[in-house]
Amino acid sequence: MRLLHTSDWHLGRTLHGYGLHEAQEQALDFIVDLAISRSVDVVAVAGDVFDRAIPPVESLRVFNDVIERLAGAGVVTVVTAGNHDSGDRLAIYSGILQAGVHVVGSLAEVGSGIELADEFGAIVFYPLPYLEPDLAREVLGTPGSKLERSHAAVMDAVLDLIELDISTRGASRAVGICHAFVASTGANPETSDSERDLTVGGVQVIPASIFANRGLTYVALGHLHRQQVISSSEPVMAYSGSLLRYSLSETAHTKSVSIVEIGAVGTLPEIEIVEIPQPRPMSRLRAGIDELVGVNHEAERGHFVELIVTDRQLPDRMHAQLDAVFPYALRKLYDPEGRDDIASAERGDARGKEPLALIGDFYVKVTGSPPAPGEAKLLREIYEVVRGRAT
Repeated sequence: MRLLHTSDWHLGRTLHGYGLHEAQEQALDFIVDLAISRSVDVVAVAGDVFDRAIPPVESLRVFNDVIERLAGAGVVTVVTAGNHDSGDRLAIYSGILQAGVHVVGSLAEVGSGIELADEFGAIVFYPLPYLEPDLAREVLGTPGSKLERSHAAVMDAVLDLIELDISTRGASRAVGICHAFVASTGANPETSDSERDLTVGGVQVIPASIFANRGLTYVALGHLHRQQVISSSEPVMAYSGSLLRYSLSETAHTKSVSIVEIGAVGTLPEIEIVEIPQPRPMSRLRAGIDELVGVNHEAERGHFVELIVTDRQLPDRMHAQLDAVFPYALRKLYDPEGRDDIASAERGDARGKEPLALIGDFYVKVTGSPPAPGEAKLLREIYEVVRGRAT
């Protein structure tokens, strides 16, 4: 079985004000052509198809076109909702989709498999939409008893359902498709600024160990925007990464899809990484104004760039000088060499800080001491509730 694993398309997203619709359309054309030319059997989209719950019409049209072209080529498509999607909206038409197209956004569908076959026998696919703990703990809990309020608890409950279904079918190979922050013990997966925080109860990571011995062969993950392998033993678990670079923190990322060969029972899947062409390179430059606008950085003039000007004195017409040379500048900052970092922090520099860290800093500034454990817990809970309503 040949699987193309992709995720985090974020259709409708912009990059510091630059529209990405055309670039997203071209990248998806590349993926469809790749799937057809490589005789892919299944395309799995592991969440965050859209960047927001109610996407723009042009993004819906692009998604529809991709689904139609894959179906017309005889490629099975399995799509699951991510934390940016509205699962119910994404899957609203799932009951009338043509054969070979599966869109899963409802918690009611978790644990139900899609059975296909190749020369080695049956292989079952289990698409899992993003499991919001505050909702999933009620749906997946027993009558009168909610699950623990954590990502790990709700994922564990879903994996119990999958394990039971695999056992009932007698299946020897199975693929999970899910949108979550999964990490091996002691490992630190690379994250980016464009990924939405999933923290609940102070934790957003699901231990990779809870996927072990469930009958799964491969787990196609979505949410983290850099391609990375989380587990190289059964089940093999990997992120394909996002469709495009969606923040300056992804400057060094090579965006890709994964072609996964799932062979005979007892063999590990083989992953081939295929790079997705990007609309333009991305760079972060830090230097004096004369160096930035001079010949030293001519090669980066067509890039998406972050520009940090380091002159001791603020250059005259700094933004105008930079705009004349870098038409795709995403961010222009002034950070003079030798600036007193302590004084900067005292003025309240919030760049790069998490919201809860900022709240803690403010609390210390006002009261002279950090929040007590009970106060910190309450602040975290309030933050998570407000964040959930905003998304």
